[in-house]
Amino acid sequence: MYFRFLALSVVGAAIVVLTGSQTPRTDQPSTAAAVSAVSASTSASAPSSRYLQLLPDGEFKRQFILDCTGCHQFDRQQITTGDRLKSEQEWHARIDQMLGFAGAHTAFPIMSPSRQSAVTSRWLVAALGDETAPVPEPDPLPPGDDGVTFTEYVYPNRLDIPHDLEPDPDGHLVITGQLSGSMYTLNPADGTFERTAIPVPQVNPRALTIDTDGTWWVLLGGPQKIARRDPGDGSWDTYDIGMHPHSIVRTADGRIWFNGHFSKSPETMGYLDPSTGDVQVYNVPSEPMPDGGSTIPYGLRADADGTLWGTQLVGSNLVKFVPSTGAFTLYPLPTSYSGPRRPDVAPDGTIWIPLYASGKLARFDPDTERFTEYDLPIKDALPYIVRVDAQRGWVWVATAAADALLRFHIAEERFTVHPYPTPRSLVRHMTLDAASGDLWFSYGNFPAISPKIVRASVE
Repeated sequence: MYFRFLALSVVGAAIVVLTGSQTPRTDQPSTAAAVSAVSASTSASAPSSRYLQLLPDGEFKRQFILDCTGCHQFDRQQITTGDRLKSEQEWHARIDQMLGFAGAHTAFPIMSPSRQSAVTSRWLVAALGDETAPVPEPDPLPPGDDGVTFTEYVYPNRLDIPHDLEPDPDGHLVITGQLSGSMYTLNPADGTFERTAIPVPQVNPRALTIDTDGTWWVLLGGPQKIARRDPGDGSWDTYDIGMHPHSIVRTADGRIWFNGHFSKSPETMGYLDPSTGDVQVYNVPSEPMPDGGSTIPYGLRADADGTLWGTQLVGSNLVKFVPSTGAFTLYPLPTSYSGPRRPDVAPDGTIWIPLYASGKLARFDPDTERFTEYDLPIKDALPYIVRVDAQRGWVWVATAAADALLRFHIAEERFTVHPYPTPRSLVRHMTLDAASGDLWFSYGNFPAISPKIVRASVE
Protein backbone atom coordinates (compact mmCIF):
# COMPACT_ATOMS: atom_id res chain seq x y z
CA MET A 1 0.00 0.00 0.00
CA TYR A 2 2.86 2.41 0.64
CA PHE A 3 6.58 2.99 0.30
CA ARG A 4 9.11 5.36 1.85
CA PHE A 5 11.35 8.01 0.35
CA LEU A 6 13.10 11.18 1.46
CA ALA A 7 14.39 14.04 -0.70
CA LEU A 8 15.08 17.66 0.16
CA SER A 9 16.77 20.65 -1.42
CA VAL A 10 17.00 24.36 -0.71
CA VAL A 11 16.02 27.14 -3.11
CA GLY A 12 16.49 30.89 -2.58
CA ALA A 13 13.83 33.56 -3.07
CA ALA A 14 13.24 37.30 -3.18
CA ILE A 15 10.74 39.23 -1.08
CA VAL A 16 8.77 42.29 -2.15
CA VAL A 17 6.56 44.21 0.27
CA LEU A 18 3.77 46.47 -0.97
CA THR A 19 1.28 48.41 1.13
CA GLY A 20 -2.39 48.88 0.40
CA SER A 21 -1.49 51.97 -1.61
CA GLN A 22 1.04 49.81 -3.53
CA THR A 23 4.21 51.72 -2.65
CA PRO A 24 7.01 49.14 -2.95
CA ARG A 25 9.97 48.54 -0.73
CA THR A 26 12.34 45.58 -0.60
CA ASP A 27 13.33 43.63 2.50
CA GLN A 28 16.39 42.17 0.76
CA PRO A 29 18.78 43.42 -1.92
CA SER A 30 16.97 43.64 -5.23
CA THR A 31 17.07 40.73 -7.64
CA ALA A 32 15.66 40.47 -11.14
CA ALA A 33 12.58 38.75 -9.78
CA ALA A 34 11.98 41.43 -7.16
CA VAL A 35 12.35 44.29 -9.63
CA SER A 36 9.91 42.57 -11.98
CA ALA A 37 7.34 42.26 -9.23
CA VAL A 38 7.60 45.96 -8.30
CA SER A 39 7.33 47.03 -11.92
CA ALA A 40 4.25 44.89 -12.48
CA SER A 41 2.48 46.39 -9.49
CA THR A 42 2.46 49.84 -11.10
CA SER A 43 0.94 48.59 -14.37
CA ALA A 44 -2.26 50.25 -15.56
CA SER A 45 -3.51 47.15 -17.39
CA ALA A 46 -7.20 46.36 -17.14
CA PRO A 47 -8.03 43.20 -15.20
CA SER A 48 -9.85 40.22 -16.68
CA SER A 49 -13.13 41.31 -15.05
CA ARG A 50 -13.25 44.36 -17.34
CA TYR A 51 -13.17 42.13 -20.43
CA LEU A 52 -15.73 39.69 -19.03
CA GLN A 53 -18.05 42.65 -18.56
CA LEU A 54 -18.15 43.04 -22.36
CA LEU A 55 -19.98 39.70 -22.67
CA PRO A 56 -23.80 39.62 -22.39
CA ASP A 57 -25.08 38.43 -19.02
CA GLY A 58 -27.09 35.23 -18.69
CA GLU A 59 -26.79 31.49 -18.29
CA PHE A 60 -24.64 31.06 -21.41
CA LYS A 61 -22.09 33.51 -20.01
CA ARG A 62 -22.04 31.74 -16.64
CA GLN A 63 -21.46 28.41 -18.39
CA PHE A 64 -18.68 30.01 -20.46
CA ILE A 65 -17.03 31.31 -17.30
CA LEU A 66 -17.14 27.84 -15.74
CA ASP A 67 -15.74 26.15 -18.85
CA CYS A 68 -13.19 28.69 -20.02
CA THR A 69 -11.71 30.76 -17.16
CA GLY A 70 -10.69 28.28 -14.47
CA CYS A 71 -7.10 27.81 -15.64
CA HIS A 72 -6.28 31.20 -17.14
CA GLN A 73 -7.92 34.60 -17.24
CA PHE A 74 -10.10 36.05 -19.97
CA ASP A 75 -7.95 39.12 -20.56
CA ARG A 76 -6.54 41.14 -23.45
CA GLN A 77 -3.98 38.45 -24.21
CA GLN A 78 -6.75 35.90 -24.69
CA ILE A 79 -9.05 37.94 -26.92
CA THR A 80 -6.36 39.17 -29.31
CA THR A 81 -3.94 37.83 -31.88
CA GLY A 82 -1.07 40.26 -32.04
CA ASP A 83 -2.63 43.75 -31.98
CA ARG A 84 -6.11 42.78 -33.22
CA LEU A 85 -9.14 40.88 -32.02
CA LYS A 86 -9.37 37.18 -32.80
CA SER A 87 -11.42 36.18 -35.83
CA GLU A 88 -14.26 33.69 -35.57
CA GLN A 89 -12.03 31.05 -37.15
CA GLU A 90 -9.27 31.73 -34.61
CA TRP A 91 -11.72 31.47 -31.73
CA HIS A 92 -12.98 28.20 -33.18
CA ALA A 93 -9.44 26.78 -33.34
CA ARG A 94 -8.62 27.99 -29.85
CA ILE A 95 -11.74 26.44 -28.32
CA ASP A 96 -11.10 23.17 -30.18
CA GLN A 97 -7.60 23.19 -28.68
CA MET A 98 -8.98 23.64 -25.17
CA LEU A 99 -11.61 20.94 -25.66
CA GLY A 100 -8.84 18.58 -26.71
CA PHE A 101 -7.01 19.35 -23.47
CA ALA A 102 -9.86 19.64 -20.95
CA GLY A 103 -13.06 18.56 -22.70
CA ALA A 104 -15.60 16.23 -21.12
CA HIS A 105 -14.06 13.13 -22.70
CA THR A 106 -10.42 13.85 -21.85
CA ALA A 107 -8.39 12.79 -18.83
CA PHE A 108 -8.99 16.23 -17.31
CA PRO A 109 -12.73 16.75 -17.94
CA ILE A 110 -13.42 20.21 -16.56
CA MET A 111 -15.38 21.48 -19.60
CA SER A 112 -18.97 20.45 -20.17
CA PRO A 113 -20.09 18.10 -22.96
CA SER A 114 -22.36 20.85 -24.33
CA ARG A 115 -19.47 23.22 -25.11
CA GLN A 116 -19.43 23.72 -28.89
CA SER A 117 -16.68 25.59 -30.68
CA ALA A 118 -18.85 27.01 -33.46
CA VAL A 119 -21.58 28.32 -31.16
CA THR A 120 -19.10 29.78 -28.68
CA SER A 121 -17.02 31.43 -31.41
CA ARG A 122 -20.04 33.18 -32.91
CA TRP A 123 -21.14 34.37 -29.48
CA LEU A 124 -17.72 35.82 -28.68
CA VAL A 125 -17.42 37.64 -32.00
CA ALA A 126 -20.94 39.05 -31.63
CA ALA A 127 -20.01 40.43 -28.20
CA LEU A 128 -16.45 41.61 -28.85
CA GLY A 129 -16.28 42.20 -32.59
CA ASP A 130 -14.31 40.42 -35.30
CA GLU A 131 -10.74 40.99 -36.44
CA THR A 132 -11.72 44.28 -38.16
CA ALA A 133 -13.13 45.86 -35.00
CA PRO A 134 -11.04 47.97 -32.62
CA VAL A 135 -9.62 46.17 -29.61
CA PRO A 136 -11.55 47.17 -26.48
CA GLU A 137 -9.40 49.07 -24.01
CA PRO A 138 -11.33 49.08 -20.71
CA ASP A 139 -10.20 51.40 -17.99
CA PRO A 140 -8.25 49.84 -15.13
CA LEU A 141 -10.04 49.49 -11.83
CA PRO A 142 -10.00 52.56 -9.58
CA PRO A 143 -7.70 52.54 -6.54
CA GLY A 144 -8.84 50.31 -3.73
CA ASP A 145 -9.01 50.78 0.02
CA ASP A 146 -5.99 51.09 2.27
CA GLY A 147 -5.53 49.00 5.37
CA VAL A 148 -3.77 45.91 4.00
CA THR A 149 -0.05 45.37 3.45
CA PHE A 150 0.99 42.73 0.93
CA THR A 151 4.29 40.87 1.11
CA GLU A 152 5.19 38.88 -2.00
CA TYR A 153 7.65 35.96 -2.02
CA VAL A 154 8.82 35.05 -5.50
CA TYR A 155 8.09 31.36 -5.99
CA PRO A 156 11.21 29.40 -7.02
CA ASN A 157 9.64 27.42 -9.88
CA ARG A 158 8.30 29.85 -12.45
CA LEU A 159 6.54 27.18 -14.52
CA ASP A 160 4.66 25.64 -11.60
CA ILE A 161 1.22 26.24 -10.07
CA PRO A 162 1.61 26.86 -6.34
CA HIS A 163 -1.76 25.55 -5.21
CA ASP A 164 -2.79 24.80 -1.62
CA LEU A 165 -0.79 26.31 1.21
CA GLU A 166 -0.97 25.75 4.96
CA PRO A 167 1.15 26.85 7.95
CA ASP A 168 3.05 24.18 9.86
CA PRO A 169 3.63 24.16 13.64
CA ASP A 170 7.05 25.83 13.18
CA GLY A 171 5.54 28.91 11.53
CA HIS A 172 6.62 27.95 8.02
CA LEU A 173 4.25 27.75 5.07
CA VAL A 174 3.90 24.48 3.16
CA ILE A 175 2.83 24.68 -0.51
CA THR A 176 1.78 22.06 -3.05
CA GLY A 177 3.52 22.45 -6.43
CA GLN A 178 0.80 21.08 -8.68
CA LEU A 179 2.80 20.88 -11.90
CA SER A 180 6.27 20.24 -10.48
CA GLY A 181 5.17 17.28 -8.36
CA SER A 182 6.98 18.80 -5.40
CA MET A 183 6.23 20.36 -2.05
CA TYR A 184 7.77 23.68 -1.08
CA THR A 185 8.24 25.06 2.44
CA LEU A 186 8.59 28.82 2.81
CA ASN A 187 10.39 30.39 5.75
CA PRO A 188 8.70 33.83 5.96
CA ALA A 189 11.54 35.22 8.06
CA ASP A 190 14.11 35.12 5.28
CA GLY A 191 12.10 34.24 2.17
CA THR A 192 13.88 30.95 1.49
CA PHE A 193 12.13 27.87 0.15
CA GLU A 194 12.91 24.19 0.72
CA ARG A 195 11.80 21.73 -1.94
CA THR A 196 10.61 18.25 -0.97
CA ALA A 197 10.01 15.63 -3.65
CA ILE A 198 7.02 13.30 -3.50
CA PRO A 199 8.02 9.71 -4.39
CA VAL A 200 5.12 8.95 -6.73
CA PRO A 201 5.36 8.79 -10.55
CA GLN A 202 3.50 11.52 -12.47
CA VAL A 203 2.41 13.07 -9.21
CA ASN A 204 0.33 16.26 -9.19
CA PRO A 205 -0.27 17.39 -5.61
CA ARG A 206 -3.21 19.73 -5.11
CA ALA A 207 -4.81 19.78 -1.65
CA LEU A 208 -3.07 19.78 1.71
CA THR A 209 -3.83 19.62 5.42
CA ILE A 210 -1.31 19.51 8.28
CA ASP A 211 -1.73 17.87 11.70
CA THR A 212 -0.78 19.66 14.88
CA ASP A 213 2.32 17.44 15.08
CA GLY A 214 3.46 18.58 11.62
CA THR A 215 2.30 15.56 9.62
CA TRP A 216 1.49 16.48 6.00
CA TRP A 217 -1.53 14.94 4.28
CA VAL A 218 -1.47 15.60 0.53
CA LEU A 219 -3.99 14.69 -2.17
CA LEU A 220 -2.43 13.35 -5.37
CA GLY A 221 -4.76 13.76 -8.34
CA GLY A 222 -3.63 11.53 -11.21
CA PRO A 223 -2.20 8.76 -8.98
CA GLN A 224 -5.49 8.74 -7.00
CA LYS A 225 -3.73 8.61 -3.66
CA ILE A 226 -3.33 10.33 -0.33
CA ALA A 227 0.28 10.85 0.70
CA ARG A 228 1.44 11.21 4.30
CA ARG A 229 4.80 12.74 5.22
CA ASP A 230 6.25 11.96 8.63
CA PRO A 231 7.51 15.12 10.38
CA GLY A 232 10.28 13.18 12.12
CA ASP A 233 12.30 11.44 9.43
CA GLY A 234 10.61 12.96 6.36
CA SER A 235 9.50 9.58 5.00
CA TRP A 236 6.33 9.13 2.97
CA ASP A 237 3.41 6.70 3.08
CA THR A 238 0.80 6.55 0.31
CA TYR A 239 -2.76 5.20 0.34
CA ASP A 240 -4.88 4.31 -2.69
CA ILE A 241 -8.32 5.98 -2.63
CA GLY A 242 -9.70 5.04 -6.05
CA MET A 243 -10.60 8.51 -7.31
CA HIS A 244 -9.00 11.74 -8.54
CA PRO A 245 -9.42 13.80 -5.35
CA HIS A 246 -9.94 17.54 -5.21
CA SER A 247 -10.36 18.90 -1.67
CA ILE A 248 -9.23 17.69 1.71
CA VAL A 249 -10.38 18.27 5.28
CA ARG A 250 -9.35 16.71 8.57
CA THR A 251 -12.08 16.27 11.19
CA ALA A 252 -11.71 16.13 14.98
CA ASP A 253 -11.85 12.33 14.99
CA GLY A 254 -8.67 12.24 12.88
CA ARG A 255 -10.28 11.16 9.62
CA ILE A 256 -8.96 12.64 6.38
CA TRP A 257 -11.89 13.44 4.05
CA PHE A 258 -11.74 13.99 0.29
CA ASN A 259 -14.07 14.21 -2.71
CA GLY A 260 -13.84 12.77 -6.23
CA HIS A 261 -13.23 15.73 -8.52
CA PHE A 262 -14.34 14.03 -11.74
CA SER A 263 -16.61 11.39 -10.27
CA LYS A 264 -20.13 10.99 -11.66
CA SER A 265 -22.68 8.19 -11.88
CA PRO A 266 -22.00 7.94 -8.97
CA GLU A 267 -20.37 11.03 -7.57
CA THR A 268 -18.16 10.00 -4.65
CA MET A 269 -16.52 11.25 -1.48
CA GLY A 270 -14.79 9.40 1.33
CA TYR A 271 -12.29 9.33 4.14
CA LEU A 272 -9.04 7.70 5.17
CA ASP A 273 -8.75 6.44 8.74
CA PRO A 274 -5.05 7.03 9.54
CA SER A 275 -5.13 4.66 12.52
CA THR A 276 -5.98 1.66 10.35
CA GLY A 277 -5.25 2.76 6.77
CA ASP A 278 -8.84 1.89 5.83
CA VAL A 279 -10.64 3.94 3.18
CA GLN A 280 -14.43 4.37 3.22
CA VAL A 281 -16.23 5.70 0.13
CA TYR A 282 -19.78 7.11 -0.12
CA ASN A 283 -21.94 7.73 -3.17
CA VAL A 284 -23.38 11.25 -3.31
CA PRO A 285 -27.02 11.15 -4.51
CA SER A 286 -26.63 13.86 -7.16
CA GLU A 287 -29.09 14.78 -9.88
CA PRO A 288 -27.70 14.19 -13.39
CA MET A 289 -26.69 17.28 -15.37
CA PRO A 290 -28.92 18.13 -18.37
CA ASP A 291 -26.05 17.65 -20.83
CA GLY A 292 -24.80 14.45 -19.22
CA GLY A 293 -21.71 16.10 -17.76
CA SER A 294 -20.34 16.03 -14.25
CA THR A 295 -21.47 18.29 -11.43
CA ILE A 296 -17.73 18.62 -10.70
CA PRO A 297 -17.39 18.18 -6.93
CA TYR A 298 -15.27 21.01 -5.61
CA GLY A 299 -14.87 22.61 -2.18
CA LEU A 300 -15.07 20.63 1.08
CA ARG A 301 -15.16 21.87 4.68
CA ALA A 302 -16.32 20.52 8.06
CA ASP A 303 -18.25 22.24 10.83
CA ALA A 304 -17.70 21.92 14.57
CA ASP A 305 -19.98 18.87 14.76
CA GLY A 306 -18.08 17.00 12.04
CA THR A 307 -20.74 17.54 9.37
CA LEU A 308 -19.21 17.85 5.89
CA TRP A 309 -20.18 20.68 3.55
CA GLY A 310 -19.21 20.52 -0.11
CA THR A 311 -19.93 22.33 -3.34
CA GLN A 312 -20.71 21.21 -6.87
CA LEU A 313 -19.04 23.69 -9.20
CA VAL A 314 -21.22 23.02 -12.25
CA GLY A 315 -24.16 21.38 -10.45
CA SER A 316 -24.57 24.58 -8.37
CA ASN A 317 -25.51 22.74 -5.21
CA LEU A 318 -24.34 22.93 -1.62
CA VAL A 319 -23.91 19.36 -0.33
CA LYS A 320 -24.37 18.38 3.32
CA PHE A 321 -23.22 15.03 4.66
CA VAL A 322 -23.67 13.80 8.23
CA PRO A 323 -21.17 10.94 8.79
CA SER A 324 -22.94 9.59 11.89
CA THR A 325 -26.12 8.89 9.93
CA GLY A 326 -24.79 8.62 6.38
CA ALA A 327 -27.40 11.16 5.27
CA PHE A 328 -26.85 13.52 2.35
CA THR A 329 -28.83 16.70 1.64
CA LEU A 330 -28.46 18.82 -1.49
CA TYR A 331 -29.35 22.52 -1.41
CA PRO A 332 -29.70 24.09 -4.88
CA LEU A 333 -28.30 27.60 -5.12
CA PRO A 334 -30.74 30.31 -6.25
CA THR A 335 -29.06 30.81 -9.66
CA SER A 336 -28.23 28.09 -12.18
CA TYR A 337 -24.56 27.67 -13.07
CA SER A 338 -23.57 30.08 -10.30
CA GLY A 339 -20.31 28.16 -9.79
CA PRO A 340 -19.80 27.61 -6.05
CA ARG A 341 -16.09 26.97 -5.48
CA ARG A 342 -14.22 26.96 -2.13
CA PRO A 343 -16.51 27.73 0.84
CA ASP A 344 -15.81 28.16 4.53
CA VAL A 345 -17.73 27.41 7.73
CA ALA A 346 -18.01 30.07 10.43
CA PRO A 347 -17.94 29.12 14.14
CA ASP A 348 -21.70 29.82 14.32
CA GLY A 349 -22.28 27.13 11.68
CA THR A 350 -23.12 29.42 8.77
CA ILE A 351 -21.60 28.52 5.41
CA TRP A 352 -20.03 31.24 3.26
CA ILE A 353 -19.71 30.43 -0.44
CA PRO A 354 -17.97 32.24 -3.33
CA LEU A 355 -20.21 32.08 -6.40
CA TYR A 356 -17.58 32.16 -9.10
CA ALA A 357 -19.75 32.49 -12.21
CA SER A 358 -22.56 34.68 -10.86
CA GLY A 359 -20.20 37.05 -9.05
CA LYS A 360 -21.73 36.93 -5.60
CA LEU A 361 -20.93 35.96 -2.03
CA ALA A 362 -23.54 33.63 -0.53
CA ARG A 363 -24.35 32.91 3.11
CA PHE A 364 -26.23 29.72 3.98
CA ASP A 365 -28.00 29.35 7.35
CA PRO A 366 -28.31 25.64 8.24
CA ASP A 367 -31.08 26.38 10.74
CA THR A 368 -33.41 28.06 8.25
CA GLU A 369 -31.88 26.31 5.20
CA ARG A 370 -31.90 29.61 3.32
CA PHE A 371 -29.33 31.42 1.20
CA THR A 372 -28.57 35.13 1.34
CA GLU A 373 -26.56 36.55 -1.57
CA TYR A 374 -24.43 39.69 -1.71
CA ASP A 375 -23.33 41.31 -4.96
CA LEU A 376 -19.58 41.87 -5.09
CA PRO A 377 -18.37 45.45 -5.55
CA ILE A 378 -16.59 44.46 -8.80
CA LYS A 379 -18.70 42.87 -11.52
CA ASP A 380 -17.35 39.58 -12.91
CA ALA A 381 -14.64 39.43 -10.24
CA LEU A 382 -14.83 35.60 -10.25
CA PRO A 383 -14.65 34.91 -6.49
CA TYR A 384 -12.69 31.67 -6.02
CA ILE A 385 -12.27 31.07 -2.28
CA VAL A 386 -13.47 32.57 1.00
CA ARG A 387 -12.09 32.40 4.51
CA VAL A 388 -14.02 33.57 7.58
CA ASP A 389 -12.24 35.62 10.24
CA ALA A 390 -14.94 35.39 12.88
CA GLN A 391 -12.76 37.00 15.54
CA ARG A 392 -12.68 40.24 13.55
CA GLY A 393 -16.06 39.91 11.84
CA TRP A 394 -14.80 39.60 8.27
CA VAL A 395 -15.19 37.27 5.32
CA TRP A 396 -12.21 37.42 2.96
CA VAL A 397 -12.86 36.76 -0.74
CA ALA A 398 -9.98 36.03 -3.12
CA THR A 399 -10.80 36.70 -6.76
CA ALA A 400 -9.57 35.22 -10.02
CA ALA A 401 -10.38 38.08 -12.40
CA ALA A 402 -10.47 41.39 -10.50
CA ASP A 403 -6.82 41.60 -9.40
CA ALA A 404 -8.18 42.28 -5.91
CA LEU A 405 -8.73 40.80 -2.48
CA LEU A 406 -12.18 41.66 -1.10
CA ARG A 407 -13.12 42.02 2.55
CA PHE A 408 -16.78 41.65 3.57
CA HIS A 409 -17.57 43.33 6.88
CA ILE A 410 -20.29 41.07 8.25
CA ALA A 411 -21.99 43.44 10.71
CA GLU A 412 -22.18 46.32 8.21
CA GLU A 413 -22.82 44.08 5.20
CA ARG A 414 -20.29 46.03 3.12
CA PHE A 415 -17.15 45.30 1.13
CA THR A 416 -13.73 46.92 0.96
CA VAL A 417 -11.42 46.35 -2.00
CA HIS A 418 -7.68 45.70 -1.68
CA PRO A 419 -5.87 45.39 -5.07
CA TYR A 420 -3.28 42.67 -5.46
CA PRO A 421 0.21 44.13 -5.93
CA THR A 422 0.75 42.07 -9.09
CA PRO A 423 -1.81 42.32 -11.93
CA ARG A 424 -3.16 39.39 -13.98
CA SER A 425 -3.23 37.28 -10.81
CA LEU A 426 -5.57 34.33 -10.42
CA VAL A 427 -5.89 33.16 -6.79
CA ARG A 428 -7.09 29.59 -6.15
CA HIS A 429 -6.42 28.95 -2.49
CA MET A 430 -6.08 30.96 0.69
CA THR A 431 -5.45 30.24 4.36
CA LEU A 432 -6.06 32.39 7.44
CA ASP A 433 -3.74 32.73 10.41
CA ALA A 434 -6.46 33.19 13.04
CA ALA A 435 -4.06 34.50 15.67
CA SER A 436 -2.59 37.35 13.62
CA GLY A 437 -5.40 37.80 11.11
CA ASP A 438 -2.88 37.46 8.25
CA LEU A 439 -3.91 35.77 5.02
CA TRP A 440 -1.69 33.64 2.82
CA PHE A 441 -2.44 32.92 -0.83
CA SER A 442 -0.69 32.29 -4.13
CA TYR A 443 -0.96 33.37 -7.76
CA GLY A 444 -1.82 30.33 -9.83
CA ASN A 445 -2.43 31.08 -13.50
CA PHE A 446 -1.96 28.23 -15.97
CA PRO A 447 0.13 28.69 -18.01
CA ALA A 448 2.14 30.43 -15.31
CA ILE A 449 2.60 34.20 -15.45
CA SER A 450 4.18 35.33 -12.19
CA PRO A 451 3.79 32.69 -9.48
CA LYS A 452 4.27 34.17 -6.03
CA ILE A 453 3.31 33.48 -2.46
CA VAL A 454 1.55 36.44 -0.87
CA ARG A 455 0.98 37.48 2.72
CA ALA A 456 -1.81 40.01 3.35
CA SER A 457 -1.54 41.74 6.73
CA VAL A 458 -4.16 44.07 8.14
CA GLU A 459 -2.60 47.33 9.27
